[in-house]
Amino acid sequence: MSFILSEDLALKNRLSGITVVDEKNASRTVGVWFASPDVESRAQSYPYVTIELLDFKEAGYRQHSGVFDDSDRQGTIAPVANTIYTYEIPVAWDLMYQITSYARHPRHDRAIIDHMLNKVFVAKRGYLAVPNDLGTETGYRHLILEEFTKRDTIEDNRRLYRNVFTVTVSSEGTAASAVTSLAAQTIKINATTTNIPPGQQPV
Repeated sequence: MSFILSEDLALKNRLSGITVVDEKNASRTVGVWFASPDVESRAQSYPYVTIELLDFKEAGYRQHSGVFDDSDRQGTIAPVANTIYTYEIPVAWDLMYQITSYARHPRHDRAIIDHMLNKVFVAKRGYLAVPNDLGTETGYRHLILEEFTKRDTIEDNRRLYRNVFTVTVSSEGTAASAVTSLAAQTIKINATTTNIPPGQQPV
């Protein structure tokens, strides 16, 4: 996976598994879909939740500069003995998502609100688990609830319960280029050098 695609999948996984109950069903699973699916096929069945990427912007307030050295290039390449990859620290980004829930039954609507506000966004924040491509490590992204709006409406002469959650997900770009280099075999500490400026003594 890569930048944005990884967060898309992690957010969908985070929202999956919500169940609701009513007088006819002891357990009904809430579907989770992307708002404008290109390869996703689905039959609309209430209740359900949609995910939509609204925007993304550079997060300069948490940007660092420098280089990383690792053995698997951010978990995208299987490690090779005595080989490391060096690349610049990726750009930090904030991803803005809109999560919208739809329900026909008031109990379903209340159950979804309860789950979102008390399990996903506890104290208006949460997290996303994002595993690397190799499945060897899992990174965690901040998940911040920016706004919650109730937008119930009438559709086909029936009440449609709708809730809109605007969230921010912290992210970073993928290392686009890396330099392959051999890992250090030995490290000499306190070795006396002969390259000493005139008038100076070795430490």
